[in-house]
Amino acid sequence: MKVSKFNTRKAASTPRKLSLRDPYTKETLIDEDGKTVDFFVYGMQSDKARNALKNRDRKYGKGRELSDEEAARSGAEFLAAITQGWSPNVEGEDGPIPFSFEAAVDLYMEEDWIARQVQEFAMEIRNFDPLRSAGSSYGSGSSHGSTQSQKKKAATSNDETPEAGAKG
Repeated sequence: MKVSKFNTRKAASTPRKLSLRDPYTKETLIDEDGKTVDFFVYGMQSDKARNALKNRDRKYGKGRELSDEEAARSGAEFLAAITQGWSPNVEGEDGPIPFSFEAAVDLYMEEDWIARQVQEFAMEIRNFDPLRSAGSSYGSGSSHGSTQSQKKKAATSNDETPEAGAKG
């Protein structure tokens, strides 16, 4: 058996769609146009995540105890580094929030429920299964198996990457 087909680093290096869920009801968030509110995230095993951890260690010092503010910022910066983008319907008080690293840090610092969902999603390797159904998205922390027909469909199509305007 070729164990290389289970390469989690490679799988986690393809960003996947996380559809945000209501932090209270766990229902998928749907905007007024009937679209989900999506974030495109790399997995914890990805090179993006590994590099973000190295950068964090360089910036804050490996093993150094951080203040509460430094720890919060460090965590938000890490999540921003593993976020490729989000859908155009991510809005703040003043309207749509265009994706950028800085906007992601601010959002994750302000909205801990979003940061938590992104972190949980990135940590679950099943969310990055290259054979899972294309077009499906997982909510934070959930995991679903793929049927054989879904895996065949995934092998022939892939619409898991963000739309053109969502990249950062």
